[in-house]
Amino acid sequence: MKILKRYANRRLYDPETSSTITLEDVARMIIGGEEIKVLDNMSSEDITPKILGQTFLKVSLGQRNEYFSNFMLTSLIRETGRDISGLFERLVLGGIGANYLTSERLEKIVTSMVDLGELKEADFSHYREDLLRKMASRASEKKEQIQKDLEKLSISLQEKETPTLGDLSEKLKEVAEKLKDT
Repeated sequence: MKILKRYANRRLYDPETSSTITLEDVARMIIGGEEIKVLDNMSSEDITPKILGQTFLKVSLGQRNEYFSNFMLTSLIRETGRDISGLFERLVLGGIGANYLTSERLEKIVTSMVDLGELKEADFSHYREDLLRKMASRASEKKEQIQKDLEKLSISLQEKETPTLGDLSEKLKEVAEKLKDT
């Protein structure tokens, strides 16, 4: 995990590289798969959620799709005011963040839901196991679909005497897109 610091002048600093960084740099780190933690330099308080929120706003508004940004942010605000455990499940099963959800992280998230009263302690194990089972089922379904697509590709290639490079390239792009969605 990369530790960043925020100074009183609101600048972010990367102690590893001894350089200041921007919210865009933070976004690139996260998109690249890096985990970050941001500490206030004076108090050592963990301000990661605040910086992630600012980063999200900067990145989403920078894409200039105000309608999408407004819709997404409004929806998140509404959903977080209702049922966090349901929102979390819908996000993960929808594929948002699922690739970065480790067992340890899942455990921490569900534990914090219990600690904050968003999930009953009696429901902890059932919620976690149910979510893991659903995730495994989704992964299995995607794997089966990819295998079917590869079989179709193989049959298609066998039926053609001499496939063109363009045909092969197009088929590989289709398979790559499906793999990216898993």
